[in-house]
Amino acid sequence: MHIMTPSLVFSCLTLRLCGAWLLVAVPTVLTASNETVITRFPVEAENSYRLQFEAESNAEGAEWFLRTIDGDGRVPHAGCQDYPWQQITPGKNSYSHVFRAPPQAASVEFVVRWDTEQPKIGGCGLEPVQNASLLINGDFQEGEGNFSGWSEHNNVEFIEVDGKTALKVLHNGYALTDPIPVKGNARYRFVRGSTMPTSVLEYDADLHPLTPKSYGRKLELQTDSATRYFRFLYQTSFDHIPIYRTNTITSVGLVAVDETDADRSVNTSPFPGEIVLGSRCDPREEFAARELQYWIGEITGKRIPVLANPTSDDHLRIFLGEDWATDFEEDKAFLKGTDGYAVRRVGNNIFLFGVQPRGMLFGVYAFLERNSDIIWPRPLPEFAAIFSKNPELVFDNTNFRSRPAFKIRELRFSGSDPNPVWSQLWSGRNGSNSPMTLGKGFQYQQWRSGATIGMGGGYIWSFIGLEEEDETLYPLVNGNRLRNMWRQPCYTHPDVPRIMAKNASEMLESVPGMKLEFLICRVGDNWEVCTCDECIKPIPLDDGTQLAPTATNSIKDQLFFSTRNYIMLNRMAEILVKDYPNLELHTHAYIFASEPPKVKLHPAIVPHYAAYPTKDERYPILEQTSKGGSVWSRRMRQWSDEQDVKFGYFGYYYASGFNALADTAGPDYKALAQMGGIHAHNEGQASETGDLNSWDVDGIEKWIITKLQWDPTQNPTALRADYIRRVYGDAAPQMTQFYQLINDAWHSADNPTTVNCHTSSKILFQEFIVNAGVESQAKGLLEEAIETATDVKSKKMIERTLAKFKAFAAELNRLPVPYVPESTAQWSQYESPHWYKAHEVTDFERIPTSQPVTADLEAVHRTSIAMMRDDKNLYFKIDAFDEQQQPSEPPEQGKHFPKSDRVEIVLRSGSNAYYMAFGADGGVYLLKNWNTDRPWSNQTQVRFRTDKGRWSALVSVSLDDLEATDADVEMDAKFSRVVNPKTPQREESTYGGKSIFNDHPLLRSPMVLSR
Repeated sequence: MHIMTPSLVFSCLTLRLCGAWLLVAVPTVLTASNETVITRFPVEAENSYRLQFEAESNAEGAEWFLRTIDGDGRVPHAGCQDYPWQQITPGKNSYSHVFRAPPQAASVEFVVRWDTEQPKIGGCGLEPVQNASLLINGDFQEGEGNFSGWSEHNNVEFIEVDGKTALKVLHNGYALTDPIPVKGNARYRFVRGSTMPTSVLEYDADLHPLTPKSYGRKLELQTDSATRYFRFLYQTSFDHIPIYRTNTITSVGLVAVDETDADRSVNTSPFPGEIVLGSRCDPREEFAARELQYWIGEITGKRIPVLANPTSDDHLRIFLGEDWATDFEEDKAFLKGTDGYAVRRVGNNIFLFGVQPRGMLFGVYAFLERNSDIIWPRPLPEFAAIFSKNPELVFDNTNFRSRPAFKIRELRFSGSDPNPVWSQLWSGRNGSNSPMTLGKGFQYQQWRSGATIGMGGGYIWSFIGLEEEDETLYPLVNGNRLRNMWRQPCYTHPDVPRIMAKNASEMLESVPGMKLEFLICRVGDNWEVCTCDECIKPIPLDDGTQLAPTATNSIKDQLFFSTRNYIMLNRMAEILVKDYPNLELHTHAYIFASEPPKVKLHPAIVPHYAAYPTKDERYPILEQTSKGGSVWSRRMRQWSDEQDVKFGYFGYYYASGFNALADTAGPDYKALAQMGGIHAHNEGQASETGDLNSWDVDGIEKWIITKLQWDPTQNPTALRADYIRRVYGDAAPQMTQFYQLINDAWHSADNPTTVNCHTSSKILFQEFIVNAGVESQAKGLLEEAIETATDVKSKKMIERTLAKFKAFAAELNRLPVPYVPESTAQWSQYESPHWYKAHEVTDFERIPTSQPVTADLEAVHRTSIAMMRDDKNLYFKIDAFDEQQQPSEPPEQGKHFPKSDRVEIVLRSGSNAYYMAFGADGGVYLLKNWNTDRPWSNQTQVRFRTDKGRWSALVSVSLDDLEATDADVEMDAKFSRVVNPKTPQREESTYGGKSIFNDHPLLRSPMVLSR
């Protein structure tokens, strides 16, 4: 294995001195053919300099760049200025560049490389400069075409604004400042008149990005303790608003307001090795290097440098990128066309590479996972990674390669995701390349984290619009043409495919300098279709028959309108492939379009099969058992048998409660791979904000599903065990048992519950936790795991899971009625200590009556109801608080409806309902099944009491009277309080905040008569 290392030689070089071109011998560091060091200048770390030189070149392909050398003779990657715009072009002779030397810089080399003809260089000079702002060239005074201080950019142009040079970010372009050195825990302010950036990115001392956050377009910035650099990112915004399609930067400046004296240097012990990344690299590759450096540092507590050239030191070298892997052509062939990766080791040299920049990024994460216990369990920054500290980290697993089963691996987070950068950072760390959605500018941070560049949307919304003059482009529904973005266009209008193809072409060219990797043109999320005469004509088929409609709506005749839909898409694809022969036009085989059509799809079309909504997500798509579910099995097989196209699968692997959905996703993705699928999708990823959410319930399933999108042949059970081991550490045994309870209940053949993405959390918790008889055990395991866990993050994650577990339990509104043997004798004693054993409810909320209810629902008049039982009776203790109440003798009890303040109880036992009203005036009113004509014979006893600030009632209700002596009888209760019933000050409040006369099952509070 030959590793190219710098070496000093003498070579001849043409220089221009005093106006004459001379041939001289200079010491040169040769690092590649057609590359030479012109000269080396001494510099002082963190000072700014202007490089000036003259050049003469007769051929394209010559470039110049800068390479910093530190005090130890190393070439830190952060000190390299090597970007595509640094061209030496024919016809241009004078060049200048302003830059800042990085920390530890001792000298800088001026280097030239060329393709065919070596350029003539002369007049080289380097002089220190003083910047009025912390930014380099923030006012663009270096002139048009000079990207000093703005090295990283795409699709921008220099313009003149008010006689001065400005930088214009064009549609879907971006501009990023060079790193701006700052100190931690300090304040900085934008100079007046600055063009405010889209985002302020913060970096640590090694240029690893810190947790993304919004700066709120504030003029003043406060750094975190770890912040050592800013970079200002400028992007465009809303496509549909012309003024936001571009972004002009006239100038930007930043000055210190209150800087600390914090040391900006890195003071950690060195890791015995180095990371090597070529100076010319893709931003995603640089991000991969910084991620590798950062996580090695976090795991070991030691710093490994990122260099642009390898040293000759006898230690570990990790070479990143395809260019270094010259001896692994077979691996490159294996990875061709994918964003997979390979890792190979030869002696002290480890080569980590892909054939796409994303591949190297994904390879870095796999490399870390295989050689440590690190895991990236969820997007929330607090839990971004969990790992064990290991100062003696050794890389043993260094010979492997992997390519994903699917070209696109999409995790669809909420469209209103407040933290999309967090979401994609997590996705990328686990191998997902979810398409970012253009339409609001190029999402640089998501792209840097592995997102593909995607665009598209619904037929009318994204590809036709609502402003076409010809109204017949839009669907005829109930006799009217509907201009609605959610509907489908007129399928047979000859101009629809042409208009859609024209707009698709614009999308395909919407990111100059980059390739649009994902284009989707999908049905509107609606069943309404065009019923004009042409659209409902019989369709001639290739076999000579006709497909006639059996109905004029797509719900009743899905086959006909699915066929119409794909005929239109075929025509669109035929137009597009003339200019884009390798086109992949994604679409949704969704609602009526999920029915396989009676026509062959154009090879460019990639249908994403969406089994919505009657597929039972407890079972794989090809193993559906219900009548509704079997339709989806039949359709999937039919798509595979009848169509010769690439496929996608639109997964709905999300639920509101605990689940084992990864066990369904695995076989589904495996089936997709077998039928030539290229796109694996999962809908419904919850956004992270810090609040409790579904990640606290089934984050484990989300992680497994993401891993299965890369390789569906993996065993979900093994992945689940790996997640538990890495995340929970010491508490893994308890969490293994906890998730096994969930899994067993989910897969129980005795449970007929059908689950889809709309199944409520109440149903899921009731059916798979409560009815499965594992509630107490599961809760106990979580509590034991919290006590056992020693890792702070692990413990917090379990605590959040327990909090959601308790919240689900509370959603059931259950009323535990404790068994208190002493209640038989002491229920009528208000001060009895045994009432402290009773279950008490106090959360009464006001409900609307003739008076509206304000936002504050808390009842003004507090109410408390406690309940307990013995073998024969239920006992209630009612406290109705009223500041006006004075101590007095208990009211005389009467069998009449209370005339003033009252408390109402509705009990349901089996099919019977029992209404009870108890009033401050002593009134007691009892009904069975709301029957006022037939008295309810019962043994109910009541004891009233009045004290200062409240009146009370103690109630005994016989279980025999409620026909509730059978243990299997279901019981529930509702409680209400009515104060000032016949006055404008009337207040009605209930436990649960809903009327006691609303009998919807989800509004009931089941009574649990426990021992």
